[in-house]
Amino acid sequence: MAETWHDVTIRLSGRVRFRTVAEEGVLVHLRRGQVIVVSRVGLVIVKALAQGATSAAALAELVAGEFQVELGQARRDVEAFLDQLRAEEVLEEINAGAATARE
Repeated sequence: MAETWHDVTIRLSGRVRFRTVAEEGVLVHLRRGQVIVVSRVGLVIVKALAQGATSAAALAELVAGEFQVELGQARRDVEAFLDQLRAEEVLEEINAGAATARE
């Protein structure tokens, strides 16, 4: 597991599905049978993760642009959200060409 989000490429786990419901996101962890509800900001992040591997920095830039917030604040918020997703085992981290499933 990465200590920080610097130089870590991540994506949504293949064992997670999501849907948009009333401007929020609903994630279902298929293996755990767990449902996770995320805010509109969380949904933007989850959609980006589902589209392919990305970085925390790229996600922060996306959030800052989409919601017109300062990049430093977006970075802190994105990293906190990614910490939550990591704890829920819904991310895959890709380091140096090798995938580490967080399922």
